Amino acid sequence: MNVRISLVLALALLIFGILPSPTLADDTETPHYPSLFTPGAFLDTVLMGVHWTENEQFAKAESLFTVMSAQYPRSPIGPLFMAAAIHGEMLDQESPARAVEFHRWLDETINEAELWRTSHPGNGEPEFILGAALGYDAVYESHWGGWFAALKRGLSAKNHFKHALELDTTLTDAYLGLGTYNYWKSVKTDFINWLPIVPDDRQKGLNQLRRVIEHGTISRNAARASLCYALMNEGDYLTAIAHADTLATHLPNAKSPLWILAEANMALYRWNDAAEYYDDVESRIKDDGPGNYFNLIESAANRARALYEAGRYREALAECHAGLSYPAPNDIRKRHDRTLEQLRDLQHTVKDLTHPGN
Repeated sequence: MNVRISLVLALALLIFGILPSPTLADDTETPHYPSLFTPGAFLDTVLMGVHWTENEQFAKAESLFTVMSAQYPRSPIGPLFMAAAIHGEMLDQESPARAVEFHRWLDETINEAELWRTSHPGNGEPEFILGAALGYDAVYESHWGGWFAALKRGLSAKNHFKHALELDTTLTDAYLGLGTYNYWKSVKTDFINWLPIVPDDRQKGLNQLRRVIEHGTISRNAARASLCYALMNEGDYLTAIAHADTLATHLPNAKSPLWILAEANMALYRWNDAAEYYDDVESRIKDDGPGNYFNLIESAANRARALYEAGRYREALAECHAGLSYPAPNDIRKRHDRTLEQLRDLQHTVKDLTHPGN
C-alpha cells in the first residue's frame, strides 16, 4: 500500500476520534468554522501537524491535514497547513517540483478564507489565514519566482496581518509576518532609512518576533527561526546560536536548526564546530534518500572550507572530492556554478598543501 495512503487511513482513525464532529449544514446555512486559536482538540491536532512539518516529518503532516480538510471541507485551516507542509518539503529539497499542488491548496485556502471573512466580518482569523497564505506564496516567489510577485504578495500579507490584529489583538501569531516584514524591509532600504518617510523598523521587527516566541500559539518555532536569521544579519551570532540550540531540542529530526548552527559557527571562526554541524547536515540529507544534491553540494562546500581553515587538509580534500562528485542534474549544477568553482579552487589549493613535498 502507498505510504501516504496508509498514513491517511491510520491518522483518520486517530483524528476522527479526537476532533469534534463538524456541524453539517446545507448550502443555505452558515457553515461552522473551527477556531485556529481556541484551546481544545482541534487546536491540539493542528499543533501536532505543525510540529511534524517543522520537524521535517512531511508525510505525517500531509496525511493529518488531508484528513482535516476532508472533515472540514469549508474551513481554510486544513488546506493552509497542507500547503505549508508541501512548502516546507520543497524548501527542504530545494526543489519546486510540487508547485502546482502547493498553489492548488493555497487557492483553496484563500477561497474558503474569503467566504469565512464575508460571513463573519468581525472575525480576525480569516484575515490571519489570508495573510499566512499570501506569506507562503511570497516566500515561494522569492525563492523560485520573481521579486515583483514576491513583493506584491508580501505587501498583501502584511496588510492582512495588520487588519487581523485590528479586529482581534489576541492574534499574536500575526506578528511573525509583521516582524519578518518590518525587519527585512528596513534592511533592504537601509541606504535611505535616514529619510523621515522611510523609518528604520529593524528593532521593531525583532521585538515583534520575540513577542511571538513568548506568546504565540502556533508560530513560536517559526518566529525563533526567523529571529535567528535576523540576529545573524545583525552580527549577534551567540544569541542566534542559543535560539538555534533551543530549536534543535524542540525539533530533533529537523535539519534547519543545524544549518543555522553551522552558519553561525562559521561566522565566529569556530571551524571545527562548523565542520561537525555540516557533517551532521550531510548525514541527515543522505538518510532522507537520494536526490537532494543542491543541499549536499552546499553543505560539502561549506564543510570543506571549515576543514581547510581548521588545518585539517586531508579531510578538506576528501570533502572537496565528495562535493564535486555528486551526480547532480544540470539545472542544479547551473544554480551551483559558483559553488562548484569554489570547490575546484579549494581542491587545487589543498592538493598542493597535502603534496608529499610540502
